[in-house]
Formats: sequence, structure tokens, C-alpha cells
Amino acid sequence: MDINSLKLFIALSRHLHFGKTSEEMHMSPSAVSRSIQRLEDQLGHALLVRDNRSAQLTEAGQIFLEYALEVVKRYESLQRDLEGKSDVLRGQLSLFASVTASQSILPKVLTDFRQRYPEIHIQLETGYAVNALSKLSEGIDVVVAALPYGEETDDQLRKKIITSIPLQTVAPATGEFDGVLKSTSVNWAEVPLILPSTGQVRQNIDAWLRVNNIVPDVYAEVPGNEAILSLVALGCGVGFVPELVVKESPLADQAMIVEDGPELEDFHVGFCTRQKNLDVSPIIRAFWESIRAD
Repeated sequence: MDINSLKLFIALSRHLHFGKTSEEMHMSPSAVSRSIQRLEDQLGHALLVRDNRSAQLTEAGQIFLEYALEVVKRYESLQRDLEGKSDVLRGQLSLFASVTASQSILPKVLTDFRQRYPEIHIQLETGYAVNALSKLSEGIDVVVAALPYGEETDDQLRKKIITSIPLQTVAPATGEFDGVLKSTSVNWAEVPLILPSTGQVRQNIDAWLRVNNIVPDVYAEVPGNEAILSLVALGCGVGFVPELVVKESPLADQAMIVEDGPELEDFHVGFCTRQKNLDVSPIIRAFWESIRAD
């Protein structure tokens, strides 16, 4: 069992896809499969349940992933110490963010960080914001996520909220729902809603619905703000989207802001990592210290 095998397993745990893992690690899918099989033989436990292309971690795989992440980070720290260049950080930092966050939030933080630590390679993965926190358990070092405001509720996580963005109620610009939305008192039970499937914004919306005894007409539940805006632009319903997403979207002219929408808590955006990452990785600590709020 060597470091390269551990790095390979971490990559596969992140992608859960042999083809994508082989591309990242510059190996053939069959070579990836053989390497994982050797790890399983050495450990005497199945680490993955897999079909021809995809995979899922077993319980033993989840436990081994924690071990692999810690060993690799400690090995990278050891390499720096042995080189006698602990003042020059080298290595890799993996980040996860939505497309909008990677275009509007990350550059502000990464510009200064890259200037201070040019030897650190940034690996960026993009996807739905609601999936961000789960990416930490898959081996990503730091994620950009919607975070609850207030004190930490999980001893294993650390967060830094850097900005708070108002939530806007958006409707199709073509006016399909003007009759309902422009009445003196909007009956929200009659408005088809496009809601985030999970996450902090969904929790805020659900709280508003409960307080106002609204049984919603849910047209769709989707995992990303960009997807919500797309369905709104198509005329499918009304959604609640962070102001920044509307401004950055090429679909902004196909949606209109509903000024009399519900007052929902702001969308708090920040960085999140695991305490264990900060404990063992000087690269993650350096990045964490470079984060500044707006």
C-alpha cells in the first residue's frame, strides 16, 4: 500500500466513476480497477460496490477514505519538512464551488493566495451548491457553500461566512403569472413554485411556508440555483434565487424580480472545511488564513 494508491482511492471516492478517475490520474480504467482490487486484497474488505463504470463506497470504504486522507496530508507535510523548505508551501489544494461562486467569489480570495503561494496547485471542481458540504466527506479540502449564520453546530467543521446575498423572488419576464403576482394580496398557494431540493435556502423557504400556513403548489424541486432560474425563464413557475445568481446569469433578461415577494433570510455564503484538515495540512491552514469577508 503506497501513497499513489491512496491518492488514487481518494480520487475515485470523489468521482465515483472509473473513467473520470482514470482521466485525472492519467491511467487506464483497467489499471484503476486493478489498483483498487489490490487495496481490497491487502485490507481483506470490499471498499467499493461497482458496476462497469460507476462505484459507491462501502462502509469499509468510508472508513478507509478517512485514513487515506489523513495519511496523504501528513505525507505531504513530511515532504516539506524533509526538503527543509517549510517556508515555501508546495502541493495541491482541492476546492469545490458552484459555477456562479467560482466566477464571482473564488477569484477575490484566490488572487491574493496565488500570489503568496505560487507553488500550490489549485484543483477546482464545480457542481450544485447544495452538494457542497457532502464533498468534504469525499476528500475535497475546502468548499464554498450556503451556510447557516451563527455559531458552529458541528465540532468537526469550520466555516467562514464571507458575504450575505439577498434572496430575490423571480418570475418569467413574459408575464405568465402577472395576474396572481400583481394582485393586492398574493395567494402564494396558487403560484407554482420552483424550489431548491435541499439546503439552507430550502429550510428558510419551508419556514416561511409554515409560518404563513401556505400549502405550496410545487412545480419542481431542483438542486441548483442556476437550474431554478432556467425553469423560471422557461415560464414554468416562480422561484427564489440569490441576487448574485440573477446578476451573473445569461438568463437574467428572461426573468423579472417580484418586488412584493416574501422576505426571506439572506443567502449566507462562505468557505467550509473539516477541523481535521486544518490540523494536519499547512496548505489548508494557509488558505484558511487568507480568507477575508467582504
